[in-house]
Amino acid sequence: MDRFYQLRSRLTHYPLLPYLDYYRLAFRPGQADYGEVTGFIRQHGDTPQSNRLERSYLQYLADSGQWSTFLHFYPKEPSSTGLRCLHYEAKYHTGQRNEALRAAGQIWMSGESRPDACDSLFKLWQQAGLRSTDKVWQRMTLAFAEGNGNLIRHLMPALGSSQGDGQLLLDTFERPAKVSNPASYGSAGKGRQALLLGLTRYANEDAERAISLLTDYRSRYHLSAAETAPVERAAARRLLLDRALFQRDWVDATVRRLKEPELLELRARLALWELNWAQLGEWVKLMPMELQKSDRWRYWQARALAERGQQQPAHALFQETANLRGFYGFMAAQRIGVPYRLKNEQVGAVPAWPSAVKQWPFLARVRELKAMQDLTGARAEWVHNLDRSSYQQKLTFAALAEQQGWHDLGILATIRAEAWDALDLRFPMPLRPTFDRVAREHGMESTLLYAISRQESAMYPLAQSPVGARGLMQLMPATARHTAGKVGYPYRNEQQLFDPEVNIQLGSAYLRGLLDNYNGNRVFAAAAYNAGPGRVARWRAQSSGKPIDVWVEGIPFRETRNYVQNVLSFNLIYQHKSNRAPQLFSQQELQGRY
Repeated sequence: MDRFYQLRSRLTHYPLLPYLDYYRLAFRPGQADYGEVTGFIRQHGDTPQSNRLERSYLQYLADSGQWSTFLHFYPKEPSSTGLRCLHYEAKYHTGQRNEALRAAGQIWMSGESRPDACDSLFKLWQQAGLRSTDKVWQRMTLAFAEGNGNLIRHLMPALGSSQGDGQLLLDTFERPAKVSNPASYGSAGKGRQALLLGLTRYANEDAERAISLLTDYRSRYHLSAAETAPVERAAARRLLLDRALFQRDWVDATVRRLKEPELLELRARLALWELNWAQLGEWVKLMPMELQKSDRWRYWQARALAERGQQQPAHALFQETANLRGFYGFMAAQRIGVPYRLKNEQVGAVPAWPSAVKQWPFLARVRELKAMQDLTGARAEWVHNLDRSSYQQKLTFAALAEQQGWHDLGILATIRAEAWDALDLRFPMPLRPTFDRVAREHGMESTLLYAISRQESAMYPLAQSPVGARGLMQLMPATARHTAGKVGYPYRNEQQLFDPEVNIQLGSAYLRGLLDNYNGNRVFAAAAYNAGPGRVARWRAQSSGKPIDVWVEGIPFRETRNYVQNVLSFNLIYQHKSNRAPQLFSQQELQGRY
């Protein structure tokens, strides 16, 4: 420690000095003075290390049984489940037993697994005789509903003499078709519950068979409406997602009766896919008013009115929707020929970097962490301070990040601020000579390349997804290798994909190939870029000549649907920023059938 303090004394102006003090306190908590810890948290509250030290010191106090100090150090209830358990364990050991045991039961009763930090509290709760077999069974049913088979297995021994019921529940979870044989379940108690849970799970595998069984069991077991609702909900949802033609009357009656927003949206989307404009309007009117007023359903209400010949109210609703930001507003504007809503919020005066660092020291820490390639640490600093800042400060930080070339952090600041009109900050245009040159080489608009990069990586060259996609345009190494071979690009290894030049070259070549496959259609190309050409081929085969907006709305994967809408919207915004005439859909795309 003498050597540590000698070195530390020479680093008084180093931005990451608080990190050294954090390591000293957090990694040797038994030697940390209470005053030092609280002093660090008070002095360095603008670092994520303050939260980390707080958590590690709480854990140390719990491990060493310093329960009074624990509550004095952090008297309010923590947000994380593990620390909540320690909080109530501290209350138990400081004389507040009833409150602690009541909270223990509430935390324990969940279909999700609980952290190890809760084990001691749960043991105290169990020793107090409060964990009955009925409560164990109740938690197992919650685990069933959450799809948590491991928790069902874990809890089964606690059922004692009722383990047969637990085995039945587990068997039903693993083989939902077991509900076809009601003899295993009985008509009351735990067997009845297992049967109903199994029917709900089975409805997602074979909705038609589940509906048939439910019809039989409803009268056989005198099932109430509350008992059958989860099964009906699951079956209706499955049939709507599958666009099934059978059981349509049953589905419609169920959706009307349950009135659940998700089911109503799925049913409206099915009416839309079938181009049943009269039904579409009816289903939208059954939605909660908040959904009806969303840009999506305003647009589709207007489309339904127009298709049914009610042009005047349709035009008024299109005009209303065109004043809204985003994909549906852009579609409405193009449909009635009014300017796109492209309001750009200005940030105002932004301090010079030295002044900004003096006012907000975390900026220097972010720069140092980025220089060290500790990108996770830099992002943690950024988010920690964004969440402590006002709206205007978030915009200022976004502008400062853009000046530093931290495009991903600037975009993140606008998202955290919900500054959707700050177009210059939300849609930066770095590496413009490279984007423009590569776009010319491949015969496409650089704005489309920007739109893909913005959607894929938020303009972060070192982005890497959990599945291994890399770089600005998030290329998978196998895709990059295959594309490089086709175009004769000297590609050696996947690390090259973090080089913007290489990534843009190969990403644009791959996108060019997709555009060629679809005769230049960006809707299909964007969908294939996200979900793969095989899925797009299947979706096209299932379509029978739909309008472009209907086909996009009917993309089965929500992620891909949002992806296509974002790419097209971002492309329009980048066209506007590049002083080109913005256009959501080309005439060729509009006239095509999907």
